[in-house]
Amino acid sequence: MAIFSPDFVFPGDRIGFGWWLDSHALEHKQFVAIGFQSAPVVFVPDYDLLSWDWDNKVAQEDWHSVHEATHEALRQRTGVEGLDLSVVDFDDPEYFLLWMDNHAFEHAQIRQALGIN
Repeated sequence: MAIFSPDFVFPGDRIGFGWWLDSHALEHKQFVAIGFQSAPVVFVPDYDLLSWDWDNKVAQEDWHSVHEATHEALRQRTGVEGLDLSVVDFDDPEYFLLWMDNHAFEHAQIRQALGIN
């Protein structure tokens, strides 16, 4: 069952982003669990994807880096292709929206590849 909802949020909506961040982290936990249940076991990094901090650019860059590392592992496991999700400027509304679209599309493809409806 897909648990990542909403998988899109608009720029500047910090409350909506908080909801997004929570369900996003839960879906990544689901991906990790599926990896451990496979035979052979597939390691998917289980980074803290709740560690976002709007006021700390270094923390944001760290978040983007570990998030991208997780997606790289998922791409290898599922065959899903994606863009480098660590390259984004969340302060630019256009980049934010483009990133959200690309990210939501990739999660949908990963869910499909893993058999999550």
